[in-house]
Amino acid sequence: MSNTRTLVYQEASVSGMRQDLDTLRTGLRKQLQAVFESVDRDLVAWSQVTVSRQAERQYQRDLRESIRRALEALEKLRTALHDAGELADRAETRNIALLA
Repeated sequence: MSNTRTLVYQEASVSGMRQDLDTLRTGLRKQLQAVFESVDRDLVAWSQVTVSRQAERQYQRDLRESIRRALEALEKLRTALHDAGELADRAETRNIALLA
């Protein structure tokens, strides 16, 4: 049994994943903004001074922060995929030079 590890990098697959992540992030932002706007429209008559409304506003701030962090994580993943692509390209260039 061999302990050899092999990694096959396919630019088209990684590029597609990066595009999918961009689409996902954009779609999530738009959908969530629409939800927040809808909630605000529906709750316009709810007094801002009530304890329950203040709790709702705090929950919405916490939710927005969680969403911001999740979208930031998706951006980091997209960046890591880009970096992996550059490293794979450099490795392929070095391998071609060694074989030539």
